[in-house]
Amino acid sequence: MAELLLRGWNTAIPEVDVGDDIFVVRDSDGNMHRVQVKTAVAKPLKSGHSAQFNLSLSQLSMPIEPEIIYVFAVRLHSHWDAFVVIDREILYNEHVLHDIGNKREDRLTLRLRFTGTGVTCGQRDLSQYRNNWTRFPIVEH
Repeated sequence: MAELLLRGWNTAIPEVDVGDDIFVVRDSDGNMHRVQVKTAVAKPLKSGHSAQFNLSLSQLSMPIEPEIIYVFAVRLHSHWDAFVVIDREILYNEHVLHDIGNKREDRLTLRLRFTGTGVTCGQRDLSQYRNNWTRFPIVEH
C-alpha cells in the first residue's frame, strides 16, 4: 500500500473482507483498481532466492469488474526486495495454459524464483511483471 501511496494513488481498505485487500484510485479521474496483495519472506538459494505465495483458485478464476491486480511482495532480509504486479487474467492464463503453481482443492501455491532481475514460476519467465507498475503510473499532484 505504501508503494501505491508514494506513486500518488489513493488507497482504501474495504470494511468487509470478501477477497480484495485494497481499492486503489487515481483521484483526478476516478480510475479504480482492485488489488490483492500477497506477501512472503524470501528463502535464500545458491543463486538468488525464492518466495512462496498461496491464493484462492476461485478468486483467480472469476472475472469481475474492475479486474483484480495481484501484487506479490517479497521481503528479503530487512527490506522489500521485489514486487510482482500481474493482472488476474494473465495469472489465470499462466496457470491454465502453462500449468504454473501447485493446485490443492481451492488453493494455488506459487513458488517464485528470483535471480538477478529475473523471476520465474516453474519454467515460465515472469520477469516482465517484476516491479511492473505500469498500471499505476506516478501521479503528479
